[in-house]
Formats: sequence, structure tokens, C-alpha cells
Amino acid sequence: MKKIIAILTAFFLLLAAAPSRADYTEWKDSTYDFTKNAAIYIGEMDTSAIADISPAGEWKRKETFYQKLSKVKSPRLLLPSPKPRGSLESTEKTEDAIIENRDTAIPGKALASGATIYIQPRLTAWQVDSYLVPAHTEWRETEVRDAWRDKDGNWHEYYRTVTYPEYVPNHWVPYAEVTVTFEWYDTKTGNLIASSEDSRTRGAESNPENLYGRIIDRFIKNMKKALTGLRVQAPLGVVGI
Repeated sequence: MKKIIAILTAFFLLLAAAPSRADYTEWKDSTYDFTKNAAIYIGEMDTSAIADISPAGEWKRKETFYQKLSKVKSPRLLLPSPKPRGSLESTEKTEDAIIENRDTAIPGKALASGATIYIQPRLTAWQVDSYLVPAHTEWRETEVRDAWRDKDGNWHEYYRTVTYPEYVPNHWVPYAEVTVTFEWYDTKTGNLIASSEDSRTRGAESNPENLYGRIIDRFIKNMKKALTGLRVQAPLGVVGI
């Protein structure tokens, strides 16, 4: 009985400490027909919410995103030419100039391309932290060999399972957290027609790239599902990063 109580205590202790979770929410305008669109323009990944992201980190996030999108065969997508945060080109009033609409500002290139849907991706959380697992006792099992000689001098052996306590001291476990949102806009009205937020946290993980990749994969899968039967024009050109 004591062993069962100790095992349950350790289990619930670790369960409470581990921050692993996956939260996904989405909304779609039920009156909007997502299958009747000429083209889908995917905006540049917005990383402005990540204050401490390095230039290399920013470009790595964008590269991963657009590389995955470039492999999508149907629907065919229109992709922008990403620019570094704060670059001169990004601030000039060129064909990328913002055209104001009702709910959001649609990039001029998205409108010029003939796209009827504009999707704005935003990286809103990207971090690696750690949590403390308090000291506790865990019960282990091991196999012990026993042997004996019978009255006729023959040896017999068998194995039995022995349980024993093992003390586990305080220790820190890393975890990664990534959140990405996707906002869908109708380019003609500027109205928000769909949105989603994918937030993932995994314990004993120090590389957010794995979580980020799975978030993008789910976005692509759900996008294809929403746009079933969509006909789009040929891309204006996918610019490599």
C-alpha cells in the first residue's frame, strides 16, 4: 500500500510540474465561401511581438515558414519577398505601400496580385525556459536471480521482481513554448473572415523549432481543408529567402 501511495504521489507531482500542453482555437465566418477565390496571398511572418529575436533567428523563422509553403501544390499560393525588420526597403513607399481597408491594412502587392484572400501570420511567442521538479522518491523495479539445489543435487533458478525506492533531488527541466496566429482577410472589404491561434508548450524540450514546424504543418493542413476546390492563378513568383 505504501508503495502505491508513493508512486501515485510522484506521478501527480511530476504531472503538475510538467508544462507540456497544446492549445488550438479557430474561427471562420460562416457566411463566407472560402472555395470561391482567385488567389491566396500569404503575408510576411510578423515577428515584432518577439522583442529579443536576433536577425538570424528572425530569418530562420521566415525561411522555415516559406520553405514549407513553397511545397504546397494545391492551392497554389502567392508569397511575398520578406525584408529584414527596420530595413530601408521596408519603409519606402513602393508597391508594398499599405492600402487601408476596413478591419486591417492590406499590402498593395496583395491587392495588385489579384488575391481575394490575404493571410497575415504572426509569431507571438517563442521562448525556452525551465521549471523545477521538487525532490521526491520514485520506486524502481529490478529482476533478481535466485537459485537452489534440490535433494537430487539438481540446480534450479528463477527470477523475481524487487522494488526499491530511489531518491530524486531537485532538478530543473527545460521547456519550449511557441505560439503563432493566422488572420485571414477578404481583400475587397478588408473584413476578417477567419483566424486561428496555435500555442504549444513541451516539457524536456530546448528546441522550439520542432513545435514551430508542427504549427506550420497544421496551418497548411487546415488551409487546404478550408479551401477545398479552390482555383487560384499562377503565382507571381516565390522569392527565396
